[in-house]
Amino acid sequence: MKNFLASLQLQKDNPTLLLAQFRALSSQIPILYVLLIINALAVAITHLKSAPLWLSLYIPVTLSVVCVFRLCWWEIRGKENVTAERAYWLMRLTISGAGILAVAFGSWAIALYQYGDASQQGQIAYFLVVTGISCIFCLMHLPMAAALTTVITFSAMVATFLFSGNPVFVATAISGLFLILPFLRVINSYFQNFVGLVQLTEELKQKQAEAEELNLVNSRNALHDQLTGLANRRSFFLSLEKRLQKDPSSPPVLGILDLDGFKPVNDVFGHAAGDLVLKETARRFVALVGEAGIVSRLGGDEFGIIFPCSMTRQAIADLGQALCAAVRDPFEIPDGSVRVFGSCGIVYPDIGTYTAEDLYEKADFALYQVKSKRSSGVEFFSAEHEKILTQRHLIELELQANDFAKELKLDYQPIVELRSGRVVAYEALARWDSARFGRISPDAFIPAAERTAVIGRMTRILFAKALEALAIIPRHLRLSFNLSARDICDHETSMALLAMITRSGIDPKRIEFEITETALLSDFDTADQVISMLRAAGISIALDDFGTGYSSLSHIHRLAFDKLKIDKSFVMNFDRDARCMNITRSVANLCQNLGIASVAEGVESEEIAEGLKAMGVRLAQGYHFSRPLPLELAIDYAARCEAAASARNSLSA
Repeated sequence: MKNFLASLQLQKDNPTLLLAQFRALSSQIPILYVLLIINALAVAITHLKSAPLWLSLYIPVTLSVVCVFRLCWWEIRGKENVTAERAYWLMRLTISGAGILAVAFGSWAIALYQYGDASQQGQIAYFLVVTGISCIFCLMHLPMAAALTTVITFSAMVATFLFSGNPVFVATAISGLFLILPFLRVINSYFQNFVGLVQLTEELKQKQAEAEELNLVNSRNALHDQLTGLANRRSFFLSLEKRLQKDPSSPPVLGILDLDGFKPVNDVFGHAAGDLVLKETARRFVALVGEAGIVSRLGGDEFGIIFPCSMTRQAIADLGQALCAAVRDPFEIPDGSVRVFGSCGIVYPDIGTYTAEDLYEKADFALYQVKSKRSSGVEFFSAEHEKILTQRHLIELELQANDFAKELKLDYQPIVELRSGRVVAYEALARWDSARFGRISPDAFIPAAERTAVIGRMTRILFAKALEALAIIPRHLRLSFNLSARDICDHETSMALLAMITRSGIDPKRIEFEITETALLSDFDTADQVISMLRAAGISIALDDFGTGYSSLSHIHRLAFDKLKIDKSFVMNFDRDARCMNITRSVANLCQNLGIASVAEGVESEEIAEGLKAMGVRLAQGYHFSRPLPLELAIDYAARCEAAASARNSLSA
């Protein structure tokens, strides 16, 4: 019983339920008062001649006036937005009011019962039962008021009819007595279902709010970089397109900036340190660009800048330099501090029609030009760049044709042993004599082949020609073949090359693959696996352009190279720049200590050759010895060198 009564109480600590009850009552209680007024006046009219005027008229009219007043109040104030606390107090008053009105109307009906004939007494019974039940159902959302009305109404009816002496009324009274408990159970069951519905509705609202919040987070994540909080690549291009649509004749100025030397920070200090560098870089960039421009993180260590439209070309150049200078300041990480450098490519478009992709490509190309010079700084996209870019597009289109294979060939540059003067190997160098464009530089078509994903096919075509050459050249000579960054990070290509060697019958020990540090930087783990597989087959591996990467010593330590090729930028300035001479000497000493061969590229004079030999450099190649030659001429050159070396040995003997 206690649990039942507790379930009927107002739940003050549940504001959602309180407000739901109040809203439901606001629509039901006006119906209750309408029923009371109609039924009470109907009883009063039928008893005007049989009962005293104060009982048959004054009391029902007074009660009806009270009901009209409450009806108007609920119609006006019940539709207002109320707080849970106010709803609680209003419903407490409603419970009290329900009890008072039930007693008042019940007492009035009982008082009228002693007047009138059997028909009028039956009307009293109808009034108590039907009107009481109707009012109970109108109060179901306020179970305490409904229960109170049930008890008072049925008690009044039972007390009146049980001792009336009329068998029909006595039976009605007994039936009413047994109806009290079922009605209370119905009231409780209905209200519990109502509570469950409110809870379910609230849960659905909460889930909807969570879904909307998740959608908002997803939308924010879709347009913002989670690490730095900057606009991401998608947002960057959306902003570009929006500005181009707004004013197509005045395209925005765009910059692409990336961090030189960022990858070693990740490799040496870990990704957590790299994340700190990226977040601090983003903060510095935003502080410099301000709210008028847009700073985005496009991915990795690449940032996009949409410069404020009011800036002049010189101001943009100055800001670009300031952005590059900002990243040169030390970055504090848990293990100390690190330094990186910035390179920036900017497109300052003329009046014309551009797409977002056009602007990005031009800025990215200007960035590429800065990085190809191995220097940090700012470079604007120029007319010369446009010419190169156009040529690049034409080359890429030409690479899509299936007939470029017959236009590829190899030239062979001799690699000479400095002490004996003998040719010990050749470096196979790719050449493309296009029927449409003539001779295309490897510096142009190799990157284009990598961009268009035909580099694997091109490598296999050229390597097949190299194997054919190895079958012709003397057996004591080796052949060095260059692998691109994509080749060295592609298991499929490496397996295809090994299969080609097996089918050719060539001794793998006569083959040497050259790779660059750029290839290692793109995917070191895969490159390590491929290199290990090739060396296991007996193939030698040389590290090309040594000294120009960001972590050469780290790579030497982690990978077992057979040979280091000293970059020609050091060798060509060997006799004019003391720093180049010292670097070359250091590399030669490193190779001697590691027990591997050193090869100097770009040897163009006898003085440089002699100086390299004095330093302990074992092998060299360059125009001083020979330019790259067709196979027949290369074989002939090696024969002449062999003859000259033999003649010198004979004289010395």
